[in-house]
Amino acid sequence: PRAMSAEDEARRKLEKPRYDAAAVVAFVNENWTLPGGAIDAGSASELNSYDDRNFYARTEDGTHAYTLKVHNGVESQRPGLLSAQTAMMRHLQAHDVPAPVPMRTNASFDFIGSINEKNKRPVHDDVAYIRLKTAAGIARMHAVRVLTWLPGEIAERSARVKHTPEFLRDVGAFLGKMASALASFSHPGAERDHLWDLKNVAKTRPFAEAIGDEENKTIARDVLDAFETIVKPHANALRAGVAHGDANDQNVLVRVLHPSVADDFFAPGRKPVAPRATPCGVLDFGDIVATWRVNEIAVAAAYFSLGAPDPVGNVAELVTGFERTFPLTQTERRVLPTLVAARLVCSCALGAYSAASDPENEAYLLLTQKPGWEALRAMRECGDERFRERLEASRAADARGEPIGGTVAWIETR
Repeated sequence: PRAMSAEDEARRKLEKPRYDAAAVVAFVNENWTLPGGAIDAGSASELNSYDDRNFYARTEDGTHAYTLKVHNGVESQRPGLLSAQTAMMRHLQAHDVPAPVPMRTNASFDFIGSINEKNKRPVHDDVAYIRLKTAAGIARMHAVRVLTWLPGEIAERSARVKHTPEFLRDVGAFLGKMASALASFSHPGAERDHLWDLKNVAKTRPFAEAIGDEENKTIARDVLDAFETIVKPHANALRAGVAHGDANDQNVLVRVLHPSVADDFFAPGRKPVAPRATPCGVLDFGDIVATWRVNEIAVAAAYFSLGAPDPVGNVAELVTGFERTFPLTQTERRVLPTLVAARLVCSCALGAYSAASDPENEAYLLLTQKPGWEALRAMRECGDERFRERLEASRAADARGEPIGGTVAWIETR
């Protein structure tokens, strides 16, 4: 596996591609023949991204929509990783877990075998390369992909997407289904040392030391110390496999279902049923990695705890849903609270660094900062033992078939 370093994180920001949208659309139209025809440059609109550039765009006839993705300079130089991402997206789609599907390039239809005789280099069936300048002003070859567009809304908390206990369990069950599907997936390109892999969270200590607030810095140090004493001794007992690695509320898609007027008509006196969001897809495969299987739910739980009145309660609901479709071992349950906190420390520390490196995208990159520290304080105040007790109580109640949120809450809502 390629060696990992903190310098890679710096390069991911410095080598974030900068380009004119019209030029990329022209490049795509030259290198892809897509269902629906050519991409309409006027329809292209940029999407938030950590270190790539992504566009939503429609075809000129308005019948198809795609995501145009220009990878950062670091990923673009790692064909094995790009190949692993393609393989995982296709694997999940084949196992009834909706994911974007990469479209094949024109070049992939014009050669036989795995080597292009013209330049003696492998041809990847879904990637073409464009020369662009990075944020540092250096010309780089950047990998470009065209992905099918998945309809839906991101799972971020909003007026339409309520993070109710029912919703969190549904998301957890969806992620458990994804984890189960990935149990039969492997790819050498996912076997890498990656700074965002929770196994490597100790490598973020230099970033944590740069945190300005002393109280926050102390919390970060304590969590990283707990990782060394609680998680590391059990490392060999944790199941391994390839994970998506970043199933946060920006990367899970949901479909919002609105109640029918008839629902209220046939139940006079009852409050109208709120819109219900149901998970319907997963996005962004930039962090796929061979790691501990429990890290999949630890990462998701960290992000879904943000901004919640009871962060530990949110984690408990999400994990309970996850265990419906992907049961954890006792060892995985023991280390889970520490892993969730460790991901929050990683996100806060690296997020602050990334924001300083990319002022244009600062609002998006600092998304987890303040809520992240608040969630960390709540988890540290709860303590690992109480945290584990709440996880176990929620799981046991679900196994007994008790109503979500407890019997008293169930009665009060009715």
